Amino acid sequence: MAVRRQRDERQTARSTGWSTLAGGLVATVCLAIPLAARAQTNNSYPMLMSLKPAATQVGATTEHELSARYNLAGATRVIVSGTGVTGEIVPGETKPTDKPADKKPNLPKIKLKFTCAPDALPGVRDFRVFTPQGASTVGQLVVGRDPVVSENADNDTRDKAQIVSLPAMICGTIEKAEDLDFYRFQIDAPTSLVFAVQSQRLLNRLHDMQTRVDPLITLRTAAGGVLATSDNHYAGDPLLFHNFTEPGEYLLEVRDVRFQGNGDWTYAVEVHARPFVTQIAPLVLTPGEATPVQLVGFNLPANAPASLTLPADTPAGLTLVSPTFGNQALNSAVVLASRLPRTLETTQPNNTLEQGQPVTIPGVLAGTIESESDIDCYTFEAQAGDRLTFQVSARQAWSAMDPYLRILNDKGAVLAEADDSSVRRVQTADGWLENWAVPADGKYALDIRDLHLRGGPQLTYAVEITRAEPHFLLEVDTDKTLLAPGVGSVFYVRGLRKNGFAGDITLGVAGLPAGVTATCGRILAGHPDGVVILHAAADAPVDARNIQVVGTATHPLPSGAPLQLTAVGEPLQEYYSPGGGRGNYPVDLHTVSVAEPMDVRSVQLSQTEIKLKPGESQKIEVTIERAPGFTGNVTLDVLYQHLESPFGNSLPKGVTLDGGNSKTLLTGTETKGVVTLKAAADAPAVERQLIPVMAHVSINFVMKLTFAGEPVWVTVEK
Repeated sequence: MAVRRQRDERQTARSTGWSTLAGGLVATVCLAIPLAARAQTNNSYPMLMSLKPAATQVGATTEHELSARYNLAGATRVIVSGTGVTGEIVPGETKPTDKPADKKPNLPKIKLKFTCAPDALPGVRDFRVFTPQGASTVGQLVVGRDPVVSENADNDTRDKAQIVSLPAMICGTIEKAEDLDFYRFQIDAPTSLVFAVQSQRLLNRLHDMQTRVDPLITLRTAAGGVLATSDNHYAGDPLLFHNFTEPGEYLLEVRDVRFQGNGDWTYAVEVHARPFVTQIAPLVLTPGEATPVQLVGFNLPANAPASLTLPADTPAGLTLVSPTFGNQALNSAVVLASRLPRTLETTQPNNTLEQGQPVTIPGVLAGTIESESDIDCYTFEAQAGDRLTFQVSARQAWSAMDPYLRILNDKGAVLAEADDSSVRRVQTADGWLENWAVPADGKYALDIRDLHLRGGPQLTYAVEITRAEPHFLLEVDTDKTLLAPGVGSVFYVRGLRKNGFAGDITLGVAGLPAGVTATCGRILAGHPDGVVILHAAADAPVDARNIQVVGTATHPLPSGAPLQLTAVGEPLQEYYSPGGGRGNYPVDLHTVSVAEPMDVRSVQLSQTEIKLKPGESQKIEVTIERAPGFTGNVTLDVLYQHLESPFGNSLPKGVTLDGGNSKTLLTGTETKGVVTLKAAADAPAVERQLIPVMAHVSINFVMKLTFAGEPVWVTVEK
């Protein structure tokens, strides 16, 4: 299961995970809606909020309660990321109802059942449920090796502490202010226990979680005396290791460090006496090769040896592995899969320029900051005009290190440095120095240390060094697109051009559900965004499929030969950030679902071929078909924006929406609006650029349902 590069424990509000089924595309516009405003629609896709218990066990089947905002009624499928874990809907009890037959039941909670294979990889899985309202947002499930123990309703005092047998995966909720959850366990002989918490990291992808848990665990004697505490280790989640020297009863206390609470603040605490791996050294493994490594963690001897082999087809990047020690399968830890030539830190001193360890380029190096004030130095040869990229992996692999990288010349002068970076709109403590220009032929050095000059076996790192070739990355501004038979929707794709590439990017889509077609646009040179418009046929069957977005481009080499470039789009799920902002967090898959008809049944346009000369305007008359009884506001737009900040804009340069000559807000029973496009006097010529005309229906202040008319092609003539 892949682990995203940009995860960082310093971004405590947003940090870890993965997924496989999705809900509707949600776009945003600036509307005067109070923060407390809720759905104008009865057709919102479900926004998953919590799973109780939060964990399941390898080799077992467990039942869970799923809570969501908006309706889970009629859910039929559960899809889980990775392999070895399957999910299903537990049928609910049929209860008499006096609701009219044409009224949908509204279920904010349903039961799920997860089954884990004996060889399922421990860690966090993403899952979604598919409902008549479309596919849901991402939920997260912890997979562990120990029996799951669910919190009793009343365990808020030491006297009422819930008795648990160890080992266990203790699951509960910090559901209210000043909530204290106590668990009582027996120690029969001296032993050492690990207490590993998953809580804050389980909330990263929630659409609408305005406050975040900050868990704290405390070990106490039976009389209440404090033995040890742990607060932040993995992001805001605690990790505690304790030696129990005396038999007897002990208490585990779980609470929020601020004494706050929320009914969706779940946690899973892994408690056992097995070895617990925090780091694997070296951090880099070559797929398909058996590699000797050392395991770092708790209940392990120093320099604990092991051997790991990644499958030969493992994609490059950070990935989870579960090592074995003493014939015992352990928890999962993170390694970097790379096919670059490896340089591993030697046991010889490499702390100065003179002691620098040679590395090859391209290549990947891996080491450990073993002691306080340790600096590891590596040397390489380069020529004037070379352009190099240095990418650090440490905190993203849950290393305790806050890496600081420098590039030096042969005199020791600092030429470049890298500390924190941002990848896929998420802050990481790991540096990324891109496209560094070598100033002259000669010998150079790379040195790396902890920013705070800490050291120890937990401070592992890897640095990939590659030649900076022209390329591009793609970000898909949604992980879900919601359709219904006969209805269209859209998603935007942002191109991040690198190392001299500046051309057009052509978009494509693979894996669509039956009956769904895609009209794929392009990202124009000098412009960040393109769009894909999807349409479900009137007879499209109800379904949900994961899709892949691909971009292709051509870059001219100095020789004149064309360089073919390709990139796969990386989906970003939106979230409602505190204060009403819109943020994005990376997930693994984008899902297109076809579900029941929604509030808008169609969007009809008066014309789809727009030809403008500089200074000209043209109107597109828009007619929407409302569902019977739907009188909520519908907002028309050709941009994907929130609070006047654009998140997607495929309009050609110089072409804008002329708001003064448009009618974009349709209230009550209104069905007709106007979108006017205007070309500036200096608008450059462009031929048939794809844009959408969208109709948005608010779910809350940030999230929208988005519907689209037929593809619109805009040409600006000379």
